[in-house]
Amino acid sequence: MAFNHPKTERRDPVEAPSSISWLVDAVGEDAALEFIEANAGKRLYIPQNPNDCLLAELYGPEVARAVCRYRGGEQYQVPLVKAWRVHVLANRGLNSNEIASRTGLTWGRVSYLTQNVPVERRRARAVHPGQADLFG
Repeated sequence: MAFNHPKTERRDPVEAPSSISWLVDAVGEDAALEFIEANAGKRLYIPQNPNDCLLAELYGPEVARAVCRYRGGEQYQVPLVKAWRVHVLANRGLNSNEIASRTGLTWGRVSYLTQNVPVERRRARAVHPGQADLFG
C-alpha cells in the first residue's frame, strides 16, 4: 500500500521562476517545459514575426507568439531552470533516475531537490506483486 500524503493527489502547476514565468503564463506548463527542455542553455535568435518561423513549426504557434513577443528580434539565451524542471517532473511522477537523465543533474542532486516534494512518485524498480510489505 502506498503512503498517501494529503497533497499526493494534487498535480497543480509548479510555480515558475521569474525568468520563465512569462512563458508559463502564456502557454502553460506543458508547452513551456517542452520548449525549455529542448533549448535550455542555448542561445537562439528570435524572429520578430512569429508566423511561418521555425519556432512555430517546432513548438506551435502559441509558443512562437509568446517568445517573439518577449524577445523578438533579439538573441535569447534559454535559461536552464533546473530546479523548476526537477519539481515539474517530480510532480508528474517521474523517479529520481528519470529526472536526472532529463535534467543533466546527478541522482543525488535530484534527490536533494525533491526531498520535500509532497507527491507520490513511482519507484525506480517495480515491486513484484507477490512480495510481502515489510511495514504493513
